[in-house]
Amino acid sequence: MELNDAVINATATMCNSKMEENSGQREWFIADIASQLQAKRYDELDALFNHALAESFTSREAERRYFHAWTQMCNPLNDMEPLVEAGPEGLALIKAWQNARPRSTHAWLAEAQYWNHRAWLYRSYGWARDTTDAMWVCASACNEQMVIAAINAIDCEPRQWMAASLASTNAQVFGEPDWLADFLEGAETAGAAGVPKLAKFHLRSPQEMDALMAYSGLSLDKAVCPSLPRPQVLPAPDNESPQKYWITVCLAIFPTAYHALDEYLPFRMPRWRGSHQEIEEFLASPSCAHLSDSEREHLELLIWWDECRDLRIKDIDSPATLEKTIAKAEAIACHARNQEDRHNALEWLLDCYDDSKNEEALWRCIQRVVMEKKSLSNYFTYQALKFALRDFPDSHWIYNFICQNSQQAEGWAALIYRGYFQHAGLFGFEKNEQQGNAWLAKVSAIKYSATWKWTIRSFGWLNRPEYCVALAEAGAQRNIPGALQWLGDEYNNRIDGTLVSYQTATALDCYQRAAQILLEQIALRDSTRSLIANGGYSEYEADLRDIHFSLAICNQRLCEEESDCAKWPGYEKNLLDNLWQAHQLGHEQAWALFMLNIFEVTDLTLAHAHLALVQEEANKGTLQAMVTLSRLYGNKQDETLFNIKKSARWAHFAEALYPDSDVVRDCLAVVHFDTFWKRLRYAWHTARIPASELPGEVNPMV
Repeated sequence: MELNDAVINATATMCNSKMEENSGQREWFIADIASQLQAKRYDELDALFNHALAESFTSREAERRYFHAWTQMCNPLNDMEPLVEAGPEGLALIKAWQNARPRSTHAWLAEAQYWNHRAWLYRSYGWARDTTDAMWVCASACNEQMVIAAINAIDCEPRQWMAASLASTNAQVFGEPDWLADFLEGAETAGAAGVPKLAKFHLRSPQEMDALMAYSGLSLDKAVCPSLPRPQVLPAPDNESPQKYWITVCLAIFPTAYHALDEYLPFRMPRWRGSHQEIEEFLASPSCAHLSDSEREHLELLIWWDECRDLRIKDIDSPATLEKTIAKAEAIACHARNQEDRHNALEWLLDCYDDSKNEEALWRCIQRVVMEKKSLSNYFTYQALKFALRDFPDSHWIYNFICQNSQQAEGWAALIYRGYFQHAGLFGFEKNEQQGNAWLAKVSAIKYSATWKWTIRSFGWLNRPEYCVALAEAGAQRNIPGALQWLGDEYNNRIDGTLVSYQTATALDCYQRAAQILLEQIALRDSTRSLIANGGYSEYEADLRDIHFSLAICNQRLCEEESDCAKWPGYEKNLLDNLWQAHQLGHEQAWALFMLNIFEVTDLTLAHAHLALVQEEANKGTLQAMVTLSRLYGNKQDETLFNIKKSARWAHFAEALYPDSDVVRDCLAVVHFDTFWKRLRYAWHTARIPASELPGEVNPMV
């Protein structure tokens, strides 16, 4: 991808002109619905959205604003987002709006969008492999409530095209309520059973279902079809799919709609049991005759995006095909008339150039992305900083880029960079600790922990290691486990030239704080039976696993450094306990070290407490257990266990089963191999042990 004049000029402006510092304040498409409802400004809210609905028929920009205020698909900062994320508390605010204004179409539309979004949350917002059957049932129940609210919204305002658009998408993903077809045919459905599996699953697992239903405010009492109005704009179904029925209703209300089609067509792709041919035929039909050339081009390019969005260059075998695919993406990135298409192509090209290690092409692509005002992910934000530090170190480029990229961030690293730069007064930002803290406060929840750790490390990759510790300490002040873990790793590093001085006790404190935070988060998660999430930080156990292993190392070092032998047993117990916990959480090295450290402890009572476990593992033929058992029986200071014959026997088993292992000689030399007399004694005790007695065999003699 070459830099044309537009990109060159935009880059020059970024370098030479400093934009006004932005505040990062949330930008609403129409209104902050949650705040207005909390203040009970129902009339004001209705007036704003009634006006926006009327305007949506008059221009594409007004239609876009109204559409994006309500839909969450690829649009996380929609106007309903805080209300939906509030769960049942948000639903209560919506119900209060409905009670105060029963004929408010937007009070009902708000409920429709609430249930729409909650259905997707039960589904885990990714492909459904991580969603349990109970979650699917709850998603279906949410979808049923959404249809009820959508029908009421359309009854209150026959021009309510957005409700029909939401219903169309959900019908494809979650199906339709069992009673809906009969209702649309004119049958009386009041009192008909809702999602029958909801009660069935509740009988089978009441605690799980109560927790899942409470997550969104679902209720068994409402799992029936209420008495519903019959809007005239809802015709009887015509043997078409529920999704097509609702998009037909939407187009009947708003014949020249565009954004509803933009959401409808992706759910007619092959991955949603549709086809590209079907989409092409739809675009050629009278339903799309009103589209402009630009709009039609965008909807046609959705097919290209469907084919390429998951395609990586390693999956393309033919060089000619690869060249053609890249050329197509570059053409779209440079010449497509719709910004979304250019953004999609640029997103694909970023991965393409990065995968192919073509750094100069990647840098040119990033500059075009910045010109297009597309937000960058955490990784590509770092890449942009890397290139800018190389090429534009003394310009305003980094300042302008961080201001722009942090406003509506795609990745949270941009906000952390922004907060730290503002707090420290770096890269053109005026030093302002209060504003810097305000930016960092946006990303101070535990779900951003992995991003904090990644961003701290990125300063090392950017050859700015002096920023790492300051940012990590800022994260530690906010109880971010990733920041505490990073600090612990640094203080626990004995290598000269590290960013902080070696301080085992300080490292221990950092790890302990991080572990406590993670344990509390795991307990909270398990107590609420929260949903399975396909994205975001949820690797609590993985981080805790590594922290327990690091805590073991700290306790081992503190024991080595401690001159007061009375304190050794405490460190030794902590060492073994943390290795055990690390093993329980899946650490690959912890089990072997746990076994080997049992014979190292000076507290014989502690060693004896683990004897049964060591014996069990040794009988299985575990190398480290056999070595430890040999050392325990070979310890002359242990009057309870000392038995040199048993010690030699287990040493022999370890040597026979693992003849090439250094562990046997290194750990057992002091007992059996470092003098001629010991070797002779060892040979005498083991000469007549038959191979049939080797551990791992079903042998009562072992």
